[in-house]
Amino acid sequence: MTTENPENPENPDQTDDPGTTAIHHVRVLLLSNAIEHLAYRFTQIALPLVVLREFDSAAMAGLLGGLAGLPVVTSPWWARHLRQRLGDGRGLALVSLWQAGAVLVVPVALALGALHPVMLALAGLAVGVSDALASPGRTALLGDLGDRLGAGAAIRVITWDDALRRGAMVVGPALAGLGVQLGRTDALLWVEGLALTVSALLVRRVVVPAATGSVASVAASPVVRASAPVVAGTSAPAPGILASVRDHPDVLRGWVMRGTSCLLWFAFALGLAVEGERTGRAGALYATALTAYGLGSLVVTVAVARQPPSARPLRLATVAWVGQGLAFAAMAVWTTPVSVAVCAAAAGAVTVVGIRAMMQVLLARTHGPARRAALAGQSILVDVTVSVGMLVGGLVIDHVGPRPTLAVTGLVTAAVALLAGLTVRGVTATSAPSTSVARGLDRA
Repeated sequence: MTTENPENPENPDQTDDPGTTAIHHVRVLLLSNAIEHLAYRFTQIALPLVVLREFDSAAMAGLLGGLAGLPVVTSPWWARHLRQRLGDGRGLALVSLWQAGAVLVVPVALALGALHPVMLALAGLAVGVSDALASPGRTALLGDLGDRLGAGAAIRVITWDDALRRGAMVVGPALAGLGVQLGRTDALLWVEGLALTVSALLVRRVVVPAATGSVASVAASPVVRASAPVVAGTSAPAPGILASVRDHPDVLRGWVMRGTSCLLWFAFALGLAVEGERTGRAGALYATALTAYGLGSLVVTVAVARQPPSARPLRLATVAWVGQGLAFAAMAVWTTPVSVAVCAAAAGAVTVVGIRAMMQVLLARTHGPARRAALAGQSILVDVTVSVGMLVGGLVIDHVGPRPTLAVTGLVTAAVALLAGLTVRGVTATSAPSTSVARGLDRA
C-alpha cells in the first residue's frame, strides 16, 4: 500500500483507491477497538476489588457504576452535536485520550495514597461521558467505512467488531483473574489507561474515503434529509435520536424487540443466581449459564461474520428473539446444569443473530449524522432498559420466585417479538451504494 499521497499530505495513508484505503482503515479501527474491548475487562475485574478494599463498601462500588451510566442516559440532551464531530479517527482519538485520563485517576491516586470517594465519582462521570460518545461513534465509523466496500460490507465489519468484543468477554476476565491471583490487582488498573492511549494513537488517522458515484450524487441532491449520506467536507444538520428513525418503523420495531429483551434480562442474570443459591448450587448454575451463553454467542458471531446479509432481516430478528424467549422459559422447566447450559448457549446464539439482523436494518436505513444519532439511541435503549430491569427485577424475583419469573419473562419476550415483527413488511438486504468491491475484507 502507498504510504505517501502527494494530493493529500495531511492523510498520507489515503491512497487513490478508496476501497484499498477503506480496508486498511477498517483493520486499524478493528485493532483499536479490540485493544479497548480487552483492556476494559481488566478494569471491570480489578476496580470493584480495589474499591471494596479501600472503602469496605459495596454501595461505593455500585455508585461508581451508576455514575458512569448517568451521562449515557442523559446524552440525548447534551451529546447531540458532539456526536457529529466524531466522523473520523481524530475525534475518536480525543475521546479515547479523555477516557484514558479518567481511568488513570484511580491508580494514580491509589499510588499517592489520596484516593477519595469524590475523586471516584468524578472519574466515573468522566468515563460515562466518553462511553456515551465513543461506542456509537466507533460503530458509525465502521459502518461508514463498510459502505465504501460494497453492499453488505458494513454489517460484516460491525459483526467482526462484535466478535472481537465477545472474545474479549471470554479472554479478558480470565487474564484479569490470573493477575488478581498473582497479587497484581492494583497494577491491572493501569492497563486500560495505557491501552486507551495506544488505541488513540492507532485510530487518529482513520478517515472515511471520499465517496464517488451514487453516494456523492445523493449527498449533492438539493433535498437534504436526516438519513442522507454526507460527503466529507459538507455540513449536515445534527438530527435528534427520534428524528433519525421517525421515518423508519422497521428500526423502531426492532428496538421494541431488543428493548423488551434487555428489560427482562434480569430474569436470566439474577434469576439463575438466586435459583442456584436456593437449591444448594450457589454460583455454579449462574457461572455455567453465563459461560455457555458467552460461548454460544461468540461461536455464532464468528460464524455469521462471513455470511451475506439476510434478505429479510426483520423476520430473522423476530425468529431470533422468539428463540431467546423460549430458551429462557425452558430454563425454568429444566434446571439441571447440563440443560441450563444447552438452553443458555442456544439463547446466546440466537441473540447474536437478532442483534446482527437489526443492525443491518439500521445501517440500511440511516447514513451520516442520522446513523450516529440512531446508534446512540440504540446504546441508550440497551443501557436504560437493562438498568431498569435490574433495579426492579430483584423485587419481582423475591415475590414471585426465580423459576416462574424466568418462565413468564421468556414467554413475554417471545410474544412481544411476534407482535412487533410479524405485522410489518420485510426489509430487503440493502446497504448504502459503494465505490469498490469488498476485497480482502475477510482478512480484516
